[in-house]
Amino acid sequence: MDAIDKKILEILQTDAMKTAKEMAEELALTPTPIYERIRKLENSGYIRQYVALLDAEMLGKNIVVFMNIAIKEHQAEKRNEFVRQMEELDAVSELYHTSGSYDFLVKVRFNSIKDYKDFLVNEVAAIPNIADIDSQIVLEEIKYSTKLNLN
Repeated sequence: MDAIDKKILEILQTDAMKTAKEMAEELALTPTPIYERIRKLENSGYIRQYVALLDAEMLGKNIVVFMNIAIKEHQAEKRNEFVRQMEELDAVSELYHTSGSYDFLVKVRFNSIKDYKDFLVNEVAAIPNIADIDSQIVLEEIKYSTKLNLN
């Protein structure tokens, strides 16, 4: 990957709808090499997919909760079963295996605190390998970005 590939990735992270022609003008190249570089970046896995970033607040999903979860049994089969069960929950948007006092960090979004409570009591509590849950309700989202720093 060279500097032009990185610049293409930066442009796409900011506006994935930008055309090869528009990028070519910005980078002082012709559209064909831009298009070929994008295909190469896609085929090599640097670009996994293109998505639309939705406005969660406009869609009524303005309650963000981070859940720290400790599991009881860490044996691979039990851990993998826990992960599978968490991945199946529609409300889970992000799931990370972490170090420290808790084993997993989970990000969920809801319309209301009651919706979160119902999720916690009816869905998460039904997963048998959970030892402890610590929830943080986000009061204010200060910075949110999907952009990776390529430097």
